[in-house]
Amino acid sequence: MNMFVTGAAGATLVASVAWGAVRPSSVAASAAAAASRCQNIQLAVSPGQSNSGAGHVGIQYRMRNISGRTCRLYGYPGAVLLDANFSTLPTHLRRSVGYLGGSPRARLVVLSPGMSAYFFLEWVHFPSPGQTCPPARYLMITPPNAFLPVVIWAARGGSITLCGGDMVVSPVESTPVF
Repeated sequence: MNMFVTGAAGATLVASVAWGAVRPSSVAASAAAAASRCQNIQLAVSPGQSNSGAGHVGIQYRMRNISGRTCRLYGYPGAVLLDANFSTLPTHLRRSVGYLGGSPRARLVVLSPGMSAYFFLEWVHFPSPGQTCPPARYLMITPPNAFLPVVIWAARGGSITLCGGDMVVSPVESTPVF
């Protein structure tokens, strides 16, 4: 079906429309391609539910799009531990699937305004010989493929204690991890 539209200057535009030819997956793919990567000022990051087992502790974090524009996330966020004075603590981040679960690979997550993505940080709760265990009151989180971080509380209602600063980070996902 062809449609003719006449503009104000008298120019005629011809648009060809084939009803039923556009599939939802192709619409979603083109929307994802049009969305720019999420920046720190577009996201509210907050700690959520925690989980533990066999000496491992993990906290799920939520990244909510607080902007009026759709954006995309792909991959792993960065994280740096901070003490109560916002000074950096030793942090060794490993991108992987932890003991507590999560996706084994990165997926594209498209965030419309108000939508959320999730990731988790996991660590071993028991220190190895010679490790120190300073409490981390805050975290500096950098969204995947972004350059500027967001500083947040490390956990709801307090700090987290990571001996040696060794953590596993999951890729961002569109649904909660646990």
